[in-house]
Amino acid sequence: MGPDHEPDDGPPGSSPSPGPEEPYVYTLQSTRRATSPKICRDFVACVLNSVGHEDLVEVATACTSELATNAYLHAEGDSLMLRVMIEQPRLRISVYDASTELPTGAYLPAGDRMYGRGLGVVAALADEWGTADGDPTGMYAKGVWFELRTRGSA
Repeated sequence: MGPDHEPDDGPPGSSPSPGPEEPYVYTLQSTRRATSPKICRDFVACVLNSVGHEDLVEVATACTSELATNAYLHAEGDSLMLRVMIEQPRLRISVYDASTELPTGAYLPAGDRMYGRGLGVVAALADEWGTADGDPTGMYAKGVWFELRTRGSA
């Protein structure tokens, strides 16, 4: 490693967590394919591990997987966008797609049905979840998001 390498790969002297006035925002644009949920999960895990929120990785990746899978299975268009925003005291993860159709049913169905559990899982694990009319850039028709409280928040 060269002399300009920092062990945490961040800017020299930087803090691993955002301050209260400045959120961290990370964005991933992905093709809408069967591999999208795994890529989105891995991206979220990498971000959270990099900024010191390892405690949120398991729940955040499970919820991200459900939202990205829904976008892959049910949305329109050939791409989706994942947005991770860490703004103390919360983490918000959004998945945007080209479909204007809002998701239905946040419940865990009885029995052995293979489908229909995704939003129920998100509702059970996340502190909050909901939908958005579109992404901040205006490229996608709607988003589905969830929030988790970060360490040290009430």
